[in-house]
Amino acid sequence: MSTLAKVARIVLINGGILVALLALLEGGASLLLVANEVRLTRAHAEQSYSSYDETLGWVALPNVNLPDLYGKGVYLRTNAQGFRNDHEITPAVPAGKVRAICSGDSFTLGFGVNNDQAWCQRLAALDTRLETVNMGQGGYGVDQAYLWYLRAGRPLEHQVHLFAFITDDFLRMRSDRFLGYGKPLLDVRNDSIVVTNRPVPRTTWVTLFLAVKGDAIGNLNIVRLVQRVFRRDAVLQGGGVMPSRDQGLGRIAARVFEHLARVNREKHSQLVLVYLPGTGDYRSNDATTAWRGFVRAEAERLGIPFVDLVEAIRKLPPTEVDDLFAPHQHFSVAGNEFAARTLSKALEHLGHTRSFGHVEIQ
Repeated sequence: MSTLAKVARIVLINGGILVALLALLEGGASLLLVANEVRLTRAHAEQSYSSYDETLGWVALPNVNLPDLYGKGVYLRTNAQGFRNDHEITPAVPAGKVRAICSGDSFTLGFGVNNDQAWCQRLAALDTRLETVNMGQGGYGVDQAYLWYLRAGRPLEHQVHLFAFITDDFLRMRSDRFLGYGKPLLDVRNDSIVVTNRPVPRTTWVTLFLAVKGDAIGNLNIVRLVQRVFRRDAVLQGGGVMPSRDQGLGRIAARVFEHLARVNREKHSQLVLVYLPGTGDYRSNDATTAWRGFVRAEAERLGIPFVDLVEAIRKLPPTEVDDLFAPHQHFSVAGNEFAARTLSKALEHLGHTRSFGHVEIQ
């Protein structure tokens, strides 16, 4: 072997060793950073006040009082029925009151704010004739909000049922799990709603760990590489057209709306569908556009009111919209106040005109 070849071989070997050392250092640093992030990642706030439920997946515990759940002095309290209310809700509506039940997810619950700052409670503060029942529940999809209302809301007398949702609440109906927790599934058979995955399987510590720590673990470079190689991202069709895989969800949601409308008519109550905006809905969002169009069409078909708060925030200047959402991507105190005032105006309009269909937000 010539001297030049020997030198080249030595350079290649040393270069390979250097690359291997750098890879080990990079991998070790990645592991250390992710391990620290896993250590610091907190469990979901819902774990603090919810428990396993074989029919719903999870549900809020009764008589919970967490003074600092969302930060110093930012409390969550539930009553004996598990509603986020500071008082018990009697079966009959108190004299001189109009009762409104608020169904929904963490946006309705009031994630990140005090009980009295959630939009459902703010409605009652804006109109003292109202008694509001906050049946929001963190992580619920349209399916679970519907099932919990049937179980715990329908037995109560009420005049208004505000069934609120964000776009993700429809998409959550795809899966029998959410953030590691089991949940029921809805299907339509012979034009009737059927519930499957019951009793809901209990969550194991492995699935819960992966759900809570999954984002941190996902920062490992090897995990990113595997995701990039095998990822099959679903692409939404342009123009806000609902993808074919979601049309089955639309069929289920349509039956849910139909049943809720019928139940409320039997209760002498008015169902109102409420589309709440997420952080990405100020500007065009194809998924939200498709589902908003679907809800609008269903509301018109069923002759029930539809209040579109996505439309309402899009009438605001960008500087005002920024104040409506907190860093955790839920409504801030100002966002809950905006939602309450917009809904209060819509309810007043409905109360005076009794005109059903889409409510124009001025």
